[in-house]
Amino acid sequence: MFKFLILVALVPAVMLQNADNVNYDNWDVIPFRPCAGARPPPATLRIENCPQMPCELRRGSSAMMVMDYTSLTDATELRPVVTATALGITAPYELPANIAAACNWLVGARCPTSVGEDLTWHLTMPITAIYPLVSVTIEIDLQDQSGQTQGCFVVDTRVVAN
Repeated sequence: MFKFLILVALVPAVMLQNADNVNYDNWDVIPFRPCAGARPPPATLRIENCPQMPCELRRGSSAMMVMDYTSLTDATELRPVVTATALGITAPYELPANIAAACNWLVGARCPTSVGEDLTWHLTMPITAIYPLVSVTIEIDLQDQSGQTQGCFVVDTRVVAN
């Protein structure tokens, strides 16, 4: 029982620590397209190993990115809404629950966040080995607990063999 309690206590601490330990200083700042509608774009976007569009996503790996933005609301929860378009088909891209809890992936900060606070959010997207080798447009909309967009962007990618 005691081992279980230690494990339950350590897992969230390790998850929270991951975003703070990401060294993204040498990642290139990537140009992106704004999302449709009046959804605000982030200040900057960096994607690991992506010097230009389209970004190559290697099957069987993970794509890592960081987004700098200014909080537009007092947010107690954050979640990314990811949509992928390939071969003319648009579908939601469901993230694992631990990754979808975006408050855990703020760099040097935690929820709740305040209006006007400058924040950096880290996202790791699994690229499974079964994905077809195609071009994919990805829209990522970081939303607060009431669905208010904090930052939204569109990037062009291409899934490549590992």
